[in-house]
Formats: sequence, structure tokens, C-alpha cells
Amino acid sequence: MVRKKLDERVRTLIERGVVTNQRSLLVLVGDHGKDQVPNLHHLLTKTSVRARPKVLWCYKKELGFSTHRKKRMKKIKRDKARGLAKGQNITDEQATTDNFELFVSSTDITWCYYRDTHRVLGSTVGVLVLQDFEAITPNLLARTVETVEGGGLVILLLRTVSSLKQLYAMSMDVHARYRTSTSGDVVPRFNERFILSLGKCSNCLVCDDELNVLPLSKKALRQLGDDSTNTALIRRGDAGEVVMPTNKKDEDLEDLKQSLSDTPHVGSIVELTKTLDQAKAVLTFLEACSEKTSRSTVALTASRGRGKSAAIGLCLAGAISFGYSTIIVTAPEPENLVAVFDFVLRGLKALKYQEHLDYTISYNAAQGREETKCVVGVDIHRDHRQSIKYIRPNEPDKFTSAELVAIDEAAAIPLPTVKALLGDRLTFMSSTINGYEGTGRALSLKLLKELRDGKGKGHVDAARAAADAVAGSRTKKGEAKVHEQRWAVAAAAASDAASGGSGVGPLREIELIAPIRYAAGDPVESWLNGLLCLDCGSNIGTKLLGGAPAPSECELYHVDRDALFSYHKLSEAFLQKLMGLYTSAHYKNTPNDLQMLSDAPAHSVFVLLSPSAEQDSNSLPDILAVVQVALEGKISRKAVEAQLARGHRSAGDLIPWTISQQFGDSNFAQLSGARIVRVAVHPSVQGMGYGSRAIELLYRFYNGEMVSLSGNDDSDDESNGGGDADKTDSSDDEAMETEDGRKGGIRGEKLSPRKELPPLLLPLTEVKAPRLDWLGTSVGLTDKLHNFWRRSGMRMLYLRQTKNDLTGEHSSILAKALPRRTGFDDAWLPAFVADSQRRFISLLTGSFRDMDVRLALSILDDFNSGIVPSEDKNANLAIEKRSGSSLDKITVSELNYFLTPHDLKRIELYGRNLCDHHLVTDLLSPMARLYFSGRFASDFRLSSVQSALLCGIGLQSK
Repeated sequence: MVRKKLDERVRTLIERGVVTNQRSLLVLVGDHGKDQVPNLHHLLTKTSVRARPKVLWCYKKELGFSTHRKKRMKKIKRDKARGLAKGQNITDEQATTDNFELFVSSTDITWCYYRDTHRVLGSTVGVLVLQDFEAITPNLLARTVETVEGGGLVILLLRTVSSLKQLYAMSMDVHARYRTSTSGDVVPRFNERFILSLGKCSNCLVCDDELNVLPLSKKALRQLGDDSTNTALIRRGDAGEVVMPTNKKDEDLEDLKQSLSDTPHVGSIVELTKTLDQAKAVLTFLEACSEKTSRSTVALTASRGRGKSAAIGLCLAGAISFGYSTIIVTAPEPENLVAVFDFVLRGLKALKYQEHLDYTISYNAAQGREETKCVVGVDIHRDHRQSIKYIRPNEPDKFTSAELVAIDEAAAIPLPTVKALLGDRLTFMSSTINGYEGTGRALSLKLLKELRDGKGKGHVDAARAAADAVAGSRTKKGEAKVHEQRWAVAAAAASDAASGGSGVGPLREIELIAPIRYAAGDPVESWLNGLLCLDCGSNIGTKLLGGAPAPSECELYHVDRDALFSYHKLSEAFLQKLMGLYTSAHYKNTPNDLQMLSDAPAHSVFVLLSPSAEQDSNSLPDILAVVQVALEGKISRKAVEAQLARGHRSAGDLIPWTISQQFGDSNFAQLSGARIVRVAVHPSVQGMGYGSRAIELLYRFYNGEMVSLSGNDDSDDESNGGGDADKTDSSDDEAMETEDGRKGGIRGEKLSPRKELPPLLLPLTEVKAPRLDWLGTSVGLTDKLHNFWRRSGMRMLYLRQTKNDLTGEHSSILAKALPRRTGFDDAWLPAFVADSQRRFISLLTGSFRDMDVRLALSILDDFNSGIVPSEDKNANLAIEKRSGSSLDKITVSELNYFLTPHDLKRIELYGRNLCDHHLVTDLLSPMARLYFSGRFASDFRLSSVQSALLCGIGLQSK
């Protein structure tokens, strides 16, 4: 068997990663890449003096080999019986097979389907292997790479290709969800950007399945080729292992642990922390516990992998030692608290608590592969009865007896729910600022800001109330010195509020920066954050360079996605800005949203820019608002009827399928329309009319009102991301020569962003608009959002009866007809609005009974304004025929169906103030139905207060 010398650059990369406590990324291109995993694992084991690294091997469905030892032994016996046993002349293939079998049998390997990767959260491994590239999604990539410790390896296995550009066009499994009947072909822009980004990661090497380094790893090859730096950085011990250098922060952490070692309750807890940041956070939490101050809030925010959940768990164990009896922990799901309860148990063990003797553990009733068995409660009974238990956040009544409430992943819980949990008690909150499961910008931008403002407002309110309580004579105030008394009392009250005595308690904010598993500034983390735009929300500028121009002067531009995801420097900067607006404006954003934006064929992006955007060619323009749109509809009537008859609906086309199902109208799905997926406005200029301006221009664009008057293409000024945006890198690529540069195939292939690209930004006058019938959106309905869409001319067609788990809001569909239609009937929108009004009024006594009266009244007013009878009687008849309800003023004969003569007599007596209101209470419901259905005269209107009372009592039975 011929042995081949390993490329020293691979060894150097692994050794550098161990020395600097940073992760390394190896991409193996070739069908035999899995055979190199044992060699790389052995190399990593020899480099560092510690236990053999654990391996996490993730795959889609089939590994291609057996992981069962007995099955492998049976195969060897079968080979012997057939005369295929390995003799003295061992071939290369047999030696490789022996090596791989030995690796599988002697290494601690966790085999995991991609669909089960939520089970590995919180675990730490030394080597991660990702095979079946076509099944990987951005969410899976972020979730699994985060489990690798510093000095570890991330190995990505790709199939054999003759050119790396073949990976650009690879069809991914997720693309099946993006395809609709009329959407066209999927363009895998995300794959191209992913492959190109590998060259910018300094700890990434792209190799073939024989570990020959490919030229794509430009940045890593430049660093690994510097022998003097590598020699100075890597020092070896007597056994050839790499010597780990000491770190100042680690020394400071050890000094802190030594100084607190004799402190009761605190020393044992701090001893379990891993970084100085985490130790300080735990001390802040424990300080709040020791004060036992009511209405004190501690908010902890950090990126993924900083040890937030561990810090919360250790502090809850510390709170038990401080004597807290009832502690409640909440999170969106019990699975989110696996790490919290793990460190609660570690903390109790450090405090000398023993299981069964001092505490008992309770688990959830997990059934099936989708659920994870996890701890949901710990009952302590050493000195007195104490408990730590999990309760779902949507059950606020069960939190009343809690002395301490810990809210983990608070960004994934609706803001109104989080506010309801901030009662008269000590509250811990932690949330992820950026990570695979979403962002915590809603928490940091909205809730914490309200808490800060409320804290200042509480001081003012307390001082004002105390001053008003001092009574004094109206005459001779100077002699009575009433003013001095009021000032003294107000100052004392403000001081008392500041110390947490009354009003809003003190708010402590903590941010964890140092990672737990690896060193700060890890290149793999930086690469992943840049690729998936995970930290773009924290980098968004609070100040707009161009100021805030008048909304009427701003223009909407179409963003070319080929240029946006081309991986040019300016395109990348523009993409980070764009995703930063998404992050700061919405409850939850996941990395998968980025892939949908890049690859989904029906989606398109528009940005609202200031009027000076075209003149300023030296810098990127400020993005005032972003609108993401998906084209839907044009589904054949037969397909709709066949699907609905079986109770099924295809993926995509949200509005056509939902409306067709709700109204039993298969004709609507034949109409074509555009669904506004998201609208995000820069946080500095929210509420100033930029969102409405963007929707107005989008409506005019799809209505065919945007016409080019110049006749020529002046779009070159807007191509901020095209052309030679990456000149410096391309010149570096051409100047760089590698050892395999003269070889053919992938060994000599150099990849760089494409040169021939369309302009990044185009004015709407230069873009051909599709001919559509409607413009719509689907949102979680709130009073503020409903007013926004109502101003834009949208009418509500559907309101979901159950609340959204994430936002706690009812999902709704709103739509607006476009005048330039494609030939279908015009009565669908008023007819659907009339039917929705009738259903909504009926459901106000049931599913929507708990809805805020203000929101319910706003929806009812919107319905009435949307179905005003027109002067054209034929149009009214068509609407009445489709909706089944009359739009005219109620007649006497119709009134007899709702009210009897006795009822009318009671109403007359009550109107003349001759009887008590109890006599007509039962008539409020039919009267309210008739009034809000618009059956009274159009000039008959109640005041806002009267309408609210009639809605709350007559319709919602409050």
C-alpha cells in the first residue's frame, strides 16, 4: 500500500486552531471524502493532550455504511465464507475500509438525522461531519456548527464534481417548497454565495477527497503560507503535542474564583463559570437575589453560544440557597430549557445538595421522535419546601405566587406576554441577539427601552403624586411654607422610586460578549455571521447619513437579486444593511428567510431610498424601508377544486388557497396578485410615513402607473453592486499562485464573483410590471398595524380564530383590488368583505370575545367603509348575489325577523326613559348586529364611546 504525505497546510491549520482555541472548517470535495474523516480525527487527537474528541455526524437519510458493530461482523464473516476475506496482500481500498471500521468502533460518535438536530442543542463536540449537502439549510448549518468547541473541526462532505461551479446550480431539498404552479424555475443564488464565501474564511480549507488543497481557500492559504508566523505561534511539547498559551482573561477569572472561594452560596456557583463575562453576569444575578427587592428586573442579552442559559441555571441554584421558595422558569417550549435545568442541577450539586435525599426531578411526558424528554421541575426539600418549575408563558395566572420568574429566550415570546409576566417580583430575562432560532432585537429595541423609559417616568410620577398629597392653605402660602414641604416630599418620593421602593424597580442590563466554547474573534463564527447575516442587526446605524427627507420625495427601487447575492463587496454591504432592517423591525428572523429571499422564484425585493440616492455615487444609499413581495395566484380552477375536495392545499400561494378555502370560491385562485411578505422601516424613522409611501409606490407600480418618460436606460448610476466592485480581491486572486495552479480540473480552478452583472438597483420606471388583479398581505393583527394597512386601502378578508404561537396575535389577510384587472368579475372584493363582516360579527361572541374593544371597533368600522353601496344598482345586485347579504337599509318587514312588536314597545319605553335598562338588555345583541352590519340609514352614526359600549356589551357579551 502506497502512503501519501499529508499537505503541511492541513496540519498547520489544525494546530493553529488548537493553539488559538478557534474552530477550523474543512470542505472535502469528492465521493471518498468520508474516508479522510478518521485521518483528520487522528491528527486532531495527536495535536492536543486531552480525551479523544467526540464526533457529531449529521446526515439526511442514509449514511452509506453501517454503524452497527454486529452487522459489520456479520459482513466480515460472509466475506470469509465467500472467499473474499482479506489476506496478506492488502489493497488500498481494504486498508481504508479497515481504518474507517476501526474509527467507527473506537470513537464516541453521535449519529443524527438533520431533522433531529434540535436534540443536540447545548452539547459540545470536537468534530462535526455534515454530509448530504443538498439537505443542508441555513438553520441547520448555524445550529450544528455552534456545537463545535474551540480547536475542533467542522468537516463538510461534497460529492465529486469536475468543476466547483457545478455546485452553484445544485438543486437543494428546500427548493421543492419554493416552487409553485406558476413561479418558474428556482435559481440557487444562495449556493453560489456560500461557495464564494469559503474563500474569505481564514480558517477554512477546501480540499479534494485525497486532502489536496484547492485554490479556492485564498485567505487561508495566504496565512498558512507565512512560515515565520506559524513557527512563532505553534510551540510543541516533549510528546509532539501543541502547547496551549495562557490568556489574561483566564487568569483574571481564576483570580476572581480564588477571591470568592470562601464566600457562602456564591463561591461554589462562580466556580462553575467558564468566562469572565459569565462570572460577572452570575454575580449580578446573585446580587439581585440577595437584595430580595420586589419589582427588580435583570435583562441578559448575548449572541448564541455565550452561556446565557448556563448563567440563568446557576443563578436559580443560587436563589435556592438564598431561601427563595417558589421559582418559575418559562420559555416558548420546554426544550429551550434543557441547558437551564442542566446547570440548575450542576449548581445544586456544587452546593452539596444530593438527588433523592435533598431534591427530586420531574420530567415531561415526551412521546414520539419529535419531542425531547427534558426536565420541567425540581422540588427541593432540605430546609423547607422549595421548587423550580416550568410553566408556559401563555398561562400568566399561574405566575401570581412566584417570588422569582426567569424568562429564557424572551425574544421568541410575544412582547405583551413578557410585559404581563413582569409583576411585583424579581425577574430574570435572557434573550439571543442573533442566532439560528431568531433575533432578540424586538426585546432589546422595544421592551428594554420601555423599561428604561418607565423607570424614569416612575420617578416623575412618584414625585408628582407625593407633591399633590401635601395640602396647604390657599392664602399666606409663604408663611405656611407649603412649597418647601412639597419639594421635600417630592424629592424623597423620587429617591424612594429610584431605589426600588415603589413604582418601577431597578433595571440591570448585562451583555455577554466572550464565547463559551471557543475564543473571541473565531473566524468560523465571523464567516457564518457574515454568510447568514446573523449580526447585521447589531451593526445597523442608529443615525441616517442622509437625514430624514420628506416621504413624498422618496422613490422606490427594484433590487436585482442576482446582483444582491453575487458576493461583491458593495452588494454584501447593501445586503447586510437590508437584512439589518428586517432584524430590527420583526419579532423573529431565521437564517432560512435569507435563503427564501435569494432562491424563491416568486419573491422580489424593493427598497425606498432618499431623493439624493442617484447623485451620491461614492457611498451606499441609506435604506429607509424594505418591501418583500411574493407573486401568487394563476392556479387552474380544476387544480383548486381537486385539492380542496381532498382537504389538501399546495405549498406557497398563501392568499389564493386560504381565500378559496374560506369562501369556497375556486375562481379567486385564478386571479393573479402580489402578497406583501414584509415591510421593514429603519428604526430611526419609524412612524414618519415611509412605510405608507413605499406601499403607495408599490401599488402604483403594479397598477401600471410607472411609465418611463426618458426612453433610455439610465440605470448604470444605480449599479452599486455590479461591475468591478471587488477589484482588489480579483487582482489578489490573479497574482496568487498555488502549488496546484497549473493542474487541470478543480485543483487549478480559481473562483471569484462574476463580472457581468445587472445593475443592483433599478427605478420602477425601468422595470416591467406584471399585470395583476390584487395586492394583499398577511399579518398578525394589532390596532396599530390594522390602521396602517387601512390607510393603504387594504380590506380585511380573513381573520384566523386561533392566536399565533409566536406573536400572540390573530393572523389576518387583507387585500386591495387593482383597477387594471385581467378580465375577471369586479364584485369579488365587496362580496368577500361583506361575508367576512357577517362572520366576524358572529364570532365576536366566541373566538374573538377577548379581543380588545378598540381593535374590534376598528375592524367593524373598516368593514362598513369598505361595503358602502354604490350608485350602480347592477353592481349592488352582483355583490348581494355573491355575498348573500343585503346592502340596503333595513325594511319594516325585515325588522320583524329580528324584533317582535313587544321588543319594539320595550325599546320605545326605554327611549322615553320610562323603564330600567334590564328590560332591553336582551335586545342589545340583535340591535348591535344590525347597526354594525350597516343596515340602518347611512346618516345614522353613534359616537365612539357609544359604539365601543354597544360592541363590548352587545357583540362580545362583556
